[in-house]
Amino acid sequence: MGKVLIIDDDTFVCQQLKTYLQRNGFEAIVAYSANNGLKALKSGGVFFVLCDYRLPDADGMEVFERIRKLDLWVPVVFMTAYADVRTAVQAIQAGALDYVTKPLIPEEILKLLRRAVNRDSGADRLFQHDFISGESVAMQNVMSHIELVSPSDLSVLIEGETGSGKEYIARAIHFNSKRKNRPFVALDCGALPGELANSELFGHVKGAFTGAIKDKKGCFEEADGGTLFLDEVGNLSPDNQMKLLRTLQEKTINRLGDNKKIPVDVRIITATNEDLMRDVQSQNFREDLFHRVNGFKIILPPLRKRKEDIFVFATYFMKLANADFGKSVAGIDDQVREIFLRYPWPGNIRELENIVKRCVLLSTGSHITPDTLPDEIRYFGMEEQNAASSPGKTKHPMTLKQAAMLAEKEAILKALREAENNKSRAAEILQVDRKTLYNKMREYSIRFSQ
Repeated sequence: MGKVLIIDDDTFVCQQLKTYLQRNGFEAIVAYSANNGLKALKSGGVFFVLCDYRLPDADGMEVFERIRKLDLWVPVVFMTAYADVRTAVQAIQAGALDYVTKPLIPEEILKLLRRAVNRDSGADRLFQHDFISGESVAMQNVMSHIELVSPSDLSVLIEGETGSGKEYIARAIHFNSKRKNRPFVALDCGALPGELANSELFGHVKGAFTGAIKDKKGCFEEADGGTLFLDEVGNLSPDNQMKLLRTLQEKTINRLGDNKKIPVDVRIITATNEDLMRDVQSQNFREDLFHRVNGFKIILPPLRKRKEDIFVFATYFMKLANADFGKSVAGIDDQVREIFLRYPWPGNIRELENIVKRCVLLSTGSHITPDTLPDEIRYFGMEEQNAASSPGKTKHPMTLKQAAMLAEKEAILKALREAENNKSRAAEILQVDRKTLYNKMREYSIRFSQ
């Protein structure tokens, strides 16, 4: 199966994860910098990478780009403080598998590893359970569009933010179509270097390029008779846009290195998190290809614009997390509900799922409570609302525990700034030992550079 590579400059986190993964049957190796991590990956035998988003010698996106040059397909999960969720979402747009937030929960990591090991069985996870559509008017409109377009063979373009459920909608169209018993193949064009997109889409023959040691089918052949979903289609190079257009017009493909025409019968569903028409106007996307893929457009609204759906999905994810982790959390308390409605969910449904499963893991009672939430969500918007309210009549008063935690975190940050991030000196200022300071920094997801 190979090794799990852990890249983090925090030796405590690395050793804790390594021990836990080994105890659960995985071989793990650690690296404390980006450069050492990349050397370990280059040496071979790595099947999964856990990488801190902020390393002393590189940031997450730089590391990810360098990982992809060494290994195009290895799953990469970023470990990040919750304040960096927006940047972690950018990494997912570029092709990372997922992100987890600190303080880390080992069970969460283990679940992601098992998902990577069993990719084929997990691919249609959303359709092994009840189909969840949401209750908002916006989503009911989307569902009516799915019902309308599914029986046809029209190409469909889905526009929506990262994490809003575009592949979920694509699968819904496929499983409600006459092609439902044929393959559904998904390709993330955002994760593909231009030179490899040709091979992934259309296949290649042995000897077509260095490293082509045998014939390979592309996604069009794999999806023959079924549906091909191209996510982030706007990232295709001009050359591959032209080849895709030709394929859609002629319904044949040529494998790289071979002039033989192979007929294919594939329905195309594409998705983008950008305005593809704007890319056409700026000449970054072919207008003729745009009209080919835009047979029917579905615009998927972000979660913050369909707040009625938050608790439909949260309840669904809670049910799945209970089953995954052997828990019996029954509901979400009123304070958390208020927080969920206040928070803007930049990572959309994907972020909501991550938060709910994390809350279920941390819950000790029958309901999800505020103490299981990251501070960035728990206190989001609270200061502005309190400042706008009259003294003594705050709209969202903090509990004593919340106020104490917030004050403690501020004291630690102030001490670190005064000590210029020297942790021994900061511990002296706070009159605690170094180990206590480390533990508190982990608890509040404080990075040394804050």
